[in-house]
Amino acid sequence: MSEQPTVEFGRPRVGGRPILQATTVSMRFGGLTALKDVSFTLAEGEIIGLIGPNGAGKTTLFNCLTGLYTPTSGSVVLRGAPLPQDPARVTERGVARTFQNIRLFPSMTAEENVLVGRHSRMKQGPLSSLLHGRAFRRSEAEAAARAGQLLAFVGLSRFSGELARNLPYGDQRRLEIARALATDPAVLLLDEPTAGMNAQETAAARQLVLAIRDLGVSVVVIEHDTKFIFGLCDRVVVLVRGEVLVEGPPGRVRGDPRVVEAYLGTPADRVGGGRRR
Repeated sequence: MSEQPTVEFGRPRVGGRPILQATTVSMRFGGLTALKDVSFTLAEGEIIGLIGPNGAGKTTLFNCLTGLYTPTSGSVVLRGAPLPQDPARVTERGVARTFQNIRLFPSMTAEENVLVGRHSRMKQGPLSSLLHGRAFRRSEAEAAARAGQLLAFVGLSRFSGELARNLPYGDQRRLEIARALATDPAVLLLDEPTAGMNAQETAAARQLVLAIRDLGVSVVVIEHDTKFIFGLCDRVVVLVRGEVLVEGPPGRVRGDPRVVEAYLGTPADRVGGGRRR
C-alpha cells in the first residue's frame, strides 16, 4: 500500500447524514425465509460491518441492496430515493460491490478489468463510438487515466498489463475493489474482502478500506474475520437466521452474550469453562 495517489470522487466526507437505508427488508424463497424485517442505516463516511454465522443471510442482503434480488417486502433507498431493481441502474445511482467469489475477467489485463467498471461512467454516444471521434478519444483517454489512478491506489500499478488470472490471490481481491471503485460509487459493499488472506494481506486490506472511506465513500463489509471487523468498523450489525440480532459500536457488540452464543453455539455463561445454571 505504498503507492496511493490522491483519487478524487467529488463527494466530500460529511459524517452523520444517512446515505443508504434498508427498512424492514424481507426475502423469501418459496417456504424459506432468508431475511426477515432487516433494517439498518448507513451514514456518509461510515464503515459498517455485517457479520453472522454461515447462512445468516448476509450475501442475500447484499443482493437485495444491489438489485440482484427484489425483496419480498421492505425498501432500500439511497439518498432518500428508492433504488431500482436493476443491478446496472443501481451501479449508475452510486452503489458498487465485490463478490464473495472473485468475479474478474481472467483473460483480460488488470487495466482492462478496471476499464470494464469505468464503462458505466463513459458518456460518448453510439455515433461517436462508431466513428472514433474527438469525444470518443477524449473519453477513452480519461478512462485509461482513471484506471491508472485506481490501480495505483490499490497498489497494483506494476500489474497493469498482467492478465487477471496470473495475479496472486490477494492482488485479485484488490483488483476487484479497483474495478468497483471505477464506477465512482457513493456506497461500496465488500463481500468477504479478506477471505483466504494471510495476516499481512489482511492488514493491508484494512488500510485500503480506511483509505476508501477517506475518499468519501461509505462502506459495508461482510466478513467472517471478526477481529478484522471489530478493528475496522464504526458500527457492526449481526445477522442470525435472517434477522438482526444486535447492532451497535464494535465494543458493545463484541461483548454481547447473544453474539457469543450465536458464534459458539454455547450459552454465554458457559464460555470459558463456566457451568450451566
